[in-house]
This record gives sequence, structure tokens and C-alpha cells, in this order.
Amino acid sequence: MAFIHQILLYIHILVGAAALVLFWIPMAAKKGSPSHKKLGNLYAYAMYAVSISGIIMCIMVLIAPLTIKSKLAVLDAEQLSGALLQARLFATFLLALSLLVFVSIKHGLLVLVAKQNRALLKTPFHLFSVASLTLSGVVVLYFGLMQSHTLYMIFGVLCSVTGVSIYHYIFKAQIKERQWIIEHLSAFVGSGIAVYTAFFAVGGRHLLSELLPGQWQVLPWVLPGVIGGVMISRYKKRSIQQFKVQ
Repeated sequence: MAFIHQILLYIHILVGAAALVLFWIPMAAKKGSPSHKKLGNLYAYAMYAVSISGIIMCIMVLIAPLTIKSKLAVLDAEQLSGALLQARLFATFLLALSLLVFVSIKHGLLVLVAKQNRALLKTPFHLFSVASLTLSGVVVLYFGLMQSHTLYMIFGVLCSVTGVSIYHYIFKAQIKERQWIIEHLSAFVGSGIAVYTAFFAVGGRHLLSELLPGQWQVLPWVLPGVIGGVMISRYKKRSIQQFKVQ
């Protein structure tokens, strides 16, 4: 199991690094152009690889933390208990982020196909995926409140609200004409928020701990969400004008 986890980790890191850069290219391209579609699909495939590998690795840690993190075995019983708890909590947080990436990409692609026909969004698998995201957000929020962990609280809310928002889009009585364009853009930006947050929370954690003191270390974890929120608002206004969303 540890070997499989290691292979998945290499894939996750390599493809994730490419996705960090690739995210911006279709965003800059003209919406609906061939280059936007081609690069957007390439980004989506990369994010599928990142999210699915992330989900599998997190589940592995939750099921068998000592197998994956064998270095913890040298700790005494009391230390081991605390270390295993923290490992599982962090794995739960990363699982929620991985689900946020997966659901955002899947939903963003599905709305392009469905357009006004939202029946295509009501497949059991998609609804289950959104439910999993929502539930994971609630769990992470709970742990964040119990441990006064700012990052967990923020992204527990984000994952929960994203899941509820997607359900609202799927099941509300009617949507505006061409509203699916805004939903697509919002979903893809949401996936970018998740992948950049995961990068700063894991990959850049040690570097940031040296550069930023104390509570300031939360700043780069929160910034992707703030920047992403501004981008969604900006693209929403632009899309309403460009595509005449009624």
C-alpha cells in the first residue's frame, strides 16, 4: 500500500505542478475559442488526475496511517495517538480539497454539455459526488471549530457552501438563459482555488513557516480563495455583458 501511495504522490505532484501553470492559460484565452476549449480540456484532465490521486491517497491515510507514515511508529503510545489523530484530520482536510477539485471540474464540464437541460446534471454519481463534497466540508468545519483551526473552518465552509450552491443550481425551478456559462467559469475557478490552497497548505508549508510568523502563515492559504472570489465576480459581470445572460 505504501508503494502505491508513493507512486500516486509522484503523479499528484508532477501533474499538480503543471496544473498550477495551466490554470491561467485557458482563463486568459478568448472564451469559446478553439484554444480555450483545447487548453481547458487539458487542464480538466490534469485536474482529474490530481483530484483522483489525492482522494485515493487521503483514503489510504485514513484507513492505514501507520502503513503510509511509518516514521510515526517510533513514537510512544501517547505521542502516537496524537500524531495519528492529526494525520487523519489533515487527510480529511485534503480529502475535502480533492473532492472540491473533482466536483468543480466535473460540474464545470457537465454544465457545458447540459446547457439549459439540467436533467443531465441529475445522474446518481454526480449527485453523490456533490453530497460527498458537502459532507466533507461539514466534517472539516466541525474539526476546525473543535480545534480552533482557522484553515479548517474557512475551507469547511467553502466546501459546504460550494456543494449546496451546486445543488441549488441543479434543482432550482429555472435558470437564466445562458447561465450555464457563468456556472462553468465559476466551477473551474473554484477548482483553481482548491489546487492552489492545497499547494500552499502542503507543498509550500515548510517554506512559508520560515517566511511568515505565527498566524500570518494562514494568509497564503486564504489568498487563493479571496483572489478566486474576485475573479468569479469579475468574470460573472463580464459574461453577463458578453453572452447576454438574461
